[in-house]
Amino acid sequence: MIKLGGSFITEKDRPYTVNWEALQVGIEQIKAFYEKHSPHMVIVHGGGSFGHYETQEVKRKRGFIDCYGVALIQRSMMILSLAVLDTMVRKGLPSSLHPPHSFCKNENAYECNYEVIVDDLEKGLIPITYGDSVFSDKGKIISGDDLSVAISNKIGADCLIFSSNVEGVLDKEGKVIKEIKKGERISINKNEVFDVTGGILSKVEKSFLSNARNVRIVSGKDIYRALMGFEVGTKIANRS
Repeated sequence: MIKLGGSFITEKDRPYTVNWEALQVGIEQIKAFYEKHSPHMVIVHGGGSFGHYETQEVKRKRGFIDCYGVALIQRSMMILSLAVLDTMVRKGLPSSLHPPHSFCKNENAYECNYEVIVDDLEKGLIPITYGDSVFSDKGKIISGDDLSVAISNKIGADCLIFSSNVEGVLDKEGKVIKEIKKGERISINKNEVFDVTGGILSKVEKSFLSNARNVRIVSGKDIYRALMGFEVGTKIANRS
């Protein structure tokens, strides 16, 4: 289970801008691991300067996410997701795209119907999905981090990798925190733009809900090494 962070694959300080170089780097590493081990894998990606920015703009202009706001957010995420899908297919990876608003009724990722993703996975495809917006009683956001954890548990993933534009979770001195245990108090270097789903601390807390053996928050440049089990980035000690 691999989460391509929005901070990694987009220019987070430039609205609606893909970081093509970073996206290529991330997917090249996924390809290298896939060709070496032929694993079952699912890709989730974040919103970055697409979904996060669009959500902020919708809330700023409308005060809340209405039907039209949901449409705007869904469109922005679909555009970004097509860039991810296109890059993966061009790299020769057999990928399929699944918008969450087609299999989730509300913002609770643990209540989504993942049958289509599991089915594609069993057929040898690499399912791609992403953080999204749905309309239930009003517009809601489905977090890509929540989807990553929920899907990792659904498919019994042994590895859950969160990638971002930094080397891991950074302390206030900018150094990587090598390991975080549940309940441990940490002081972090907070440097986030366009994040409407809680940021790095929320990601850490959600990571503890995964049953995966290897859970890490790493730089997008270290995805391959993290998948291989190397001690890179920040390890989430979700097992006793």
